[in-house]
Amino acid sequence: MLRVITYFCLFIITGCAQQHQPIVNNSLYSLNSSQQVTEPALSTKSSIANINNAPNASIVPAKYYNFSGIVTITAQQRTIRLCHNEQVFNLQPNSRLLAQIERLNQPNAYIEFEGQINQSLNPRHQRAIISIAQLHFLSNQNNSTCRSVTSRSNFEISGSQPDWLGYAQDNQFTFIIKELNSKWAIKKSVITKGLRAFVETENSDGEQLNLVFTGNGCIDSNNNYWQYETKLYLKGKQIAGCAKYPNQQEDSQDWLGHYRYKNNNVTIELELAKHHQANVKYRYSKGKTQTARGFWHPYGSSGLKLLLTQHQGNKTNVIYHFRRDGVRLQASHQWRDNQKYSFNGALLTLDRMTDEVESGSFSTLTLNTQTREFQAQDIASPTKSTPAINNAVKRYFTMHKTKTDNSKYWFSEYDLNGNGRKDLLVMLDWCEGDGCVLLVFENTLNRYKFMSRITQVQAPLQISKTQRHLWQSLLIKDKQQWLQLDFDGISYPATTQNNNLASDADFTQVKLFSTPLTADNAIRIE
Repeated sequence: MLRVITYFCLFIITGCAQQHQPIVNNSLYSLNSSQQVTEPALSTKSSIANINNAPNASIVPAKYYNFSGIVTITAQQRTIRLCHNEQVFNLQPNSRLLAQIERLNQPNAYIEFEGQINQSLNPRHQRAIISIAQLHFLSNQNNSTCRSVTSRSNFEISGSQPDWLGYAQDNQFTFIIKELNSKWAIKKSVITKGLRAFVETENSDGEQLNLVFTGNGCIDSNNNYWQYETKLYLKGKQIAGCAKYPNQQEDSQDWLGHYRYKNNNVTIELELAKHHQANVKYRYSKGKTQTARGFWHPYGSSGLKLLLTQHQGNKTNVIYHFRRDGVRLQASHQWRDNQKYSFNGALLTLDRMTDEVESGSFSTLTLNTQTREFQAQDIASPTKSTPAINNAVKRYFTMHKTKTDNSKYWFSEYDLNGNGRKDLLVMLDWCEGDGCVLLVFENTLNRYKFMSRITQVQAPLQISKTQRHLWQSLLIKDKQQWLQLDFDGISYPATTQNNNLASDADFTQVKLFSTPLTADNAIRIE
């Protein structure tokens, strides 16, 4: 099984750090190894011994997110089903949750909490496990119904004596009591995680309303548990209540999409899907494909935890802590079976390739085609740009945190996917040898969306009659031969190397960048 795990993890490492030695120097999968790599037998039965030797507690740093779900706690069962997710996880409750379940004397409850998803270290358990770090809210209702949440509030309060409600959103506190519904601007907020919080607000008349949160737990008039006891101070009066104050975190919707890493050996495709589901495909240059699946959730302001629990249908335990860099995900190390491994100074970088995940898109990409007719034409590179094109180029530099400095570019426009809109092809003056860097952007009406970056491209290039996933292939000249670069459903190849030779029947005689590209007709990025 050690060899299986090594294989599973090193194809990522060898793929993203070709210039570095892999972490296992004498492995069959070392880049410098002259040994023949044979396909390992992927089996689940040998994994038990490895996991049995694992420590009882994880050494992986905890990364928490705010979840909600239905817990079931009995003498025989401790499980949780997250809201909007039919999958059941094993549950590792904290003492506060156990005490509240015992107080209510009920096996099921809706809860809101801060926690994380991990792989179970118990070899008999196939389910992943969710651990509770901090309990924010627990309903006294003994049922399996999630609470309806219409908005993402910063904090929420339920008061009594008299009954009142309060919630904060977008730097504004709304106070509701009897017939009164008033708005108060939040001026100051101080939080000591899990212990105390203080919020100072003011209305349009300059009146003060202050809130104090004390983290001792609170039972409201409906017998629900809340994280904080709360005191509201207004016009010399003090009103009691119960509250929850989750940490501020990014909405998980912002992370949804496809991410990709690609080199000459392997293409890694990561899908961050709804309900914290993660899918990974590994496409090797020799045609083999492998899959993995697991879970993900954000943490902090720009972090993402990826947990892979299955590889080729077998139990595994691989964790990455990614940071978001523009629209890219970057990780400097991984944990495999509770052991930390670095990439020897390299970063595993996955570029975001889609704005949104459509249902089933990860597994149903097909070679769709449509019939198109072409007329021979020479499309020159204009000497003047437009604000939309210039902004697209600047966004690319910003996205990859690269300074424009004195960089210049040339561009051509052509409808690559047959939707009637001209897509954008930009040639940067980043040239080496006989080729330069080509950027491809899709025209989405309201903006140009970055699709591909291709190195070692010579001008002019041609449009091919061949079509993949509704996008025309590109014909690029390499020395005295023409190569065909096919769109694979997400992007064009990152380099002209290792692509198929073009046949005479592929040429449409539609030429882009047909005029010579010189320093005099290049366009400065403004």
